Amino acid sequence: MINQIRSSASWSDTLKARKEHLTALLKVVDIKTGKATTVQALTINLLKKEINYVESKLKGRSKM
Repeated sequence: MINQIRSSASWSDTLKARKEHLTALLKVVDIKTGKATTVQALTINLLKKEINYVESKLKGRSKM
């Protein structure tokens, strides 16, 4: 059974925690020196897009 989060405060907290987790993953994967492989580049781009998506959801929730 899947339980839905009903409180808007807890949903915002969930989004913030997700953003923090994605940012930490980005720090692990991000290449400072040398050439990134194709997989690393795709992973970095995906993480950045997901972070932007979460940020847009957070901004949308703050306007409510």
